[in-house]
Amino acid sequence: MWFDLARSDHFPTQYGPNATPVTVDVLEAGLITAFLILGVSFLVSLPTTRLKTVKSNNICESFDHFINRSPTFSVCSFNCDPVFLKLKKLIPVNNFGQEWEVGHIQSKTAYKAGTGAEINASISIKIALRGVNVTLKSNPGPDSDLKYEIIDYNERFEWTWDQGRFGFGPFAGHLQQQFRAAQYRGLPLPILWIMDYFVIDGEGFRFGRFYRTAGWYTHIIMWTAFACWLLANILFTSVINYGAYFLGICGALQLVANLVWLVVRNPNPLVIPFEDGDMVTKYGFNYWATFVMGLLCLLLSAVILYMDYKYDQELYNLFGVNPLDSYDEVAYLTKEERMQLRPKNATSVPTDIPLVEISNDPEEEEEDVDYVPVYLKRKTIAMAPKVIRSNKPRHLYPLPVPDQSIA
Repeated sequence: MWFDLARSDHFPTQYGPNATPVTVDVLEAGLITAFLILGVSFLVSLPTTRLKTVKSNNICESFDHFINRSPTFSVCSFNCDPVFLKLKKLIPVNNFGQEWEVGHIQSKTAYKAGTGAEINASISIKIALRGVNVTLKSNPGPDSDLKYEIIDYNERFEWTWDQGRFGFGPFAGHLQQQFRAAQYRGLPLPILWIMDYFVIDGEGFRFGRFYRTAGWYTHIIMWTAFACWLLANILFTSVINYGAYFLGICGALQLVANLVWLVVRNPNPLVIPFEDGDMVTKYGFNYWATFVMGLLCLLLSAVILYMDYKYDQELYNLFGVNPLDSYDEVAYLTKEERMQLRPKNATSVPTDIPLVEISNDPEEEEEDVDYVPVYLKRKTIAMAPKVIRSNKPRHLYPLPVPDQSIA
């Protein structure tokens, strides 16, 4: 048969191991790719189906300008939705990112146990919420004993989430077990030397315990912020100011995550000595990205609330929301109270509280007080004058249940 060609013993072809260095975080790349696909889907769908949907919604004559400005809405939403999608992308990316703290040093160091060789290596460390990543790179010279050695290591040690018992046994923590497995594999000494500071859990060396605790609380807060962001996007399709509240909560939680990582991570700074200097960690990209996104969410929340108070119609056009969704509270006012809510020049100055009258049956009106039902915008009841209702209108009473025996 054709598959026996060049095989003497008729066995499948076997290849030796091909160890290659890690060049990208697979989980982080997968998250970015997933949200990029969602972003492209939004960009494709916005100028088509949503524009047709808005044009087909004949809401009310008092909101004709909302329908007439639907192209403006489409362009604004075309730019607005990807912005919030980027916020969504950065929250899980920062949650699973590897650069909450980083450190780097170029130093001369021993290579491996039993070799006696020394290398001039570039050593980097990245501390995340769920573990630590150590990188070792070196380019031995042509006269070195390691000239045929490829020194390009990238090792990740995770502590999710159990501290475990003391030691390296089967009931020890996940980090300790991974460290012992790395010793058996014969990893280079600089990597093991750095991990010693996280594995040892006693006296003043409790860096692993403190970082694990800080990562545990921080990742919970980050997931809560992500849930608030989802609620904010859902509410932005109905009641915009409620969505702004949850967007502000999302930003505040991200700032709290920064504070928790800052306070809980460890009381002493992590300083790892090498022959040519000390490796000192500093805050990395994911830490500062979380901080900036928290401030940005708070700023966007404040801007949206201000626009909802001053420029509500433009805000509805921006988000593509039916303005009537914000007028679902009904109040029953007298004619005198209704006139107090209207501006003096009603023909030229638009009111902040549009009143939509509902015609009533004259037989149901009160004899002593003429109540007029009006629609009030959300959160405008507090700004309206106080209404004293001594007599409840008859049309507010529950309707009588029809007698089934007659039928």
